[in-house]
Amino acid sequence: MPLLTVIILQYRPDFAALRRTLASLAMQTTRDFEVVVADDGSEQDYFAETKAYLEAHGIHPAAFVKAEKNGGTVKNLLGGLRRSTGRWVFAPSPGDYLYDVDTLRWLLETLQRDEPRVGFGGLAAYCERAGTPCQLPGDTPFDKAPYQPGRYDAARAKRNMLLYDDGICGAALFYERELLENTLTKMQDRVLLAEDFSARLFTVEKIPIAHYDRLITWYEMGTGVSTDKTAASEARMLRDWRAMLTLLRELYPKDRLVRLAWEYYHNDRRKSRLVRGLVGRLVVPQNCAFKKAQRSWQPPVNGDLAELKKIYAYAEEETHA
Repeated sequence: MPLLTVIILQYRPDFAALRRTLASLAMQTTRDFEVVVADDGSEQDYFAETKAYLEAHGIHPAAFVKAEKNGGTVKNLLGGLRRSTGRWVFAPSPGDYLYDVDTLRWLLETLQRDEPRVGFGGLAAYCERAGTPCQLPGDTPFDKAPYQPGRYDAARAKRNMLLYDDGICGAALFYERELLENTLTKMQDRVLLAEDFSARLFTVEKIPIAHYDRLITWYEMGTGVSTDKTAASEARMLRDWRAMLTLLRELYPKDRLVRLAWEYYHNDRRKSRLVRGLVGRLVVPQNCAFKKAQRSWQPPVNGDLAELKKIYAYAEEETHA
């Protein structure tokens, strides 16, 4: 059984982006991993092309699972997890690429050495889908201090996640498979798209999340619901977050921070302006040091563009081979 399963999560994948994601797998200096492709009811899933590409590069056998209809990322990932056999899982989507050729080798060494239940590459290298590779500023979370391996600050991580909206980039997270499957089973039918909200439940349950100062992902900006800044996408993410908080409140009704977060994020226009203002200012004071620093922070541009160009070039060479 492999230690690691890479689950490619897709819905209506762009074939060029999918090809680059597969290329970043093919470029790895290890083959000691399993691949599962989980499709969320796309009209065109490219399973045949993906299978042929992986086999041609010595990555086999791969598993493929397809939902009968679109059900959202949480259910799609659950389907992939149930076909996986690795102890840990990492789940990019088409358009997200492994950072460099040694990413999975580093990850396997880290998993064997530290055995984290949940971890993340603490620097996210952000990119944008385009005809030529480019980089964008971006990094999450803003405050990485609570997640130092061996020095996990459970209270601070929980506060940051629940009240300050300082989440972790889902494309950089890796998990124990059984832990994630159990958590998403609780979340399904409630949270549709934000599988990475599982990390917020982990902070309530005091499950350590380990931060590693290593780039593992080129993260595509602007196409997924979490980085799409249209009003419709932002409304879907807020709906998911409110649903997650309602679930947390049901699971942990006596948790003070869970109750405060529920009140804060359900503080909508059905209440009077005075009540809304009091709730907002009392729960999360906008002039507190953390919020001021968070608002003024300028995310860095992470990563070496040369590494991103290698992935584009490799995928292009393979297309014309």
